[in-house]
Amino acid sequence: MDPQPKKKKSVSSKQDKSQAGSVKSKKQQPPGEILEQQNSQHDIQIDDHPQQHDPFIPSPPQQQIKVCIHHNLPFQFFCEACEDPICQQCTILGPHNTQLHRINRLSDSFKLRCAKIEESIKANLLGKREQLLAQIHRIEYRIEEIKYVKTIIERDARAEFGGVLERLKQSEGQKLAILSHEISELQRDLDKINEVGSQFYDLKEIPDPCPFLLKSRNIYDQIEYMVAKPFKVQIDVYPYDLPRELTELRLQLQRASAQQQLIEFKNEIIWKLLSEKQIDEETIKQELERQASEEINEWSKLVDKFSQELRKQQLVCYYCGCKMEKQYVNSICTQNRQEQDYDKVFCNEQPPQNHHGTGRHYFADPIL
Repeated sequence: MDPQPKKKKSVSSKQDKSQAGSVKSKKQQPPGEILEQQNSQHDIQIDDHPQQHDPFIPSPPQQQIKVCIHHNLPFQFFCEACEDPICQQCTILGPHNTQLHRINRLSDSFKLRCAKIEESIKANLLGKREQLLAQIHRIEYRIEEIKYVKTIIERDARAEFGGVLERLKQSEGQKLAILSHEISELQRDLDKINEVGSQFYDLKEIPDPCPFLLKSRNIYDQIEYMVAKPFKVQIDVYPYDLPRELTELRLQLQRASAQQQLIEFKNEIIWKLLSEKQIDEETIKQELERQASEEINEWSKLVDKFSQELRKQQLVCYYCGCKMEKQYVNSICTQNRQEQDYDKVFCNEQPPQNHHGTGRHYFADPIL
């Protein structure tokens, strides 16, 4: 009776060992391989089971054939005027059986509208899309420029303020070094006083008075020396003269802003003065031009008047029309002859009858 349970224990122990080994092997495997094995086993289990429709998942919609609401027939045509699909009976019985309706087949209307929309997309929409993309790229480039400039400004600011802090630390170090040296001097004197006091009390406690008497003179001299030794009471290092560069920069900026306002005010005054001067110059120029034009007109009128007067004062011969000049005054007029008709005359004034045929000139005002 005893061997059988022993076999069971051995079998169970072997199974435990195999399970432990499998667990160890699983532990030794990387987690990625374990996940892949689990997924492959899950896929195998899914493939083994037949596919069943889940009632909670909606089935894909089936394509339904649309029919005409008037005649319950499938659509075959398309009315371009009403933009409605119609059946064949609609073109025969109505309501799309008149000449006002433009009827095409569904396929033809589909092709025409597809071509029209495709052409519109290629001609207009794609260009607009490229413009939008280009604008997006420009804005992104501007964003990168802003970031780059901000980085440069931040770097300069850090360098500048780093220099300010460094100079502040140097000034602080100098002041602290001076004060530390003064403290060390005072501490040395304090230690000397403590040493003299402790030496006095130590010698005082000794029962034998000889050591005290031997060193009493030295102790007294040291006391006199320490009392007479001066020490610096006034502290010449102040915290208020530390460099305040930020405050100075703020003050400079305030002064600069005030100066900028003053400069703008001066520029405004100068601009007003220049504008007024320009206006005055334009006014003076226009006045001079007006006066000059009036003067020129007056002179032109005078010239015309005097020219007319000169023309009036210029005498010509009644017979031949020669001007009254020195060479013609005492010469013979070839046109003043006997027995000649004087059809063509050059003066308004006629000479006396006894002057005709004398061969002499007769000067008078010319015909204007």
